[in-house]
Amino acid sequence: MTILDETYKADITGREGFWLWVMRKNASDKRREIRHTWNIGKLSIQYHWRSSKNSWGRFGGGWNWKFGFQAGGKTLILELLVFSLRFSYAD
Repeated sequence: MTILDETYKADITGREGFWLWVMRKNASDKRREIRHTWNIGKLSIQYHWRSSKNSWGRFGGGWNWKFGFQAGGKTLILELLVFSLRFSYAD
């Protein structure tokens, strides 16, 4: 038997049981998403969209809407309500 079998019995804590449930749920659910990447010279542009019907929401943790930006190093991420654009510059 493996740890992912429903019939496997073990002495585990409630927290460990929760994480096992999360791993099983993630393995069984098919993500509905679109990813496209374009490279223009050293600039990489990535488009990422996920359906709101995903069990953990579009952006994870149940969040379906996100607006803002993140910047660091040579990467800029724009979250535009239902999708994100990532701009990365490579040396």
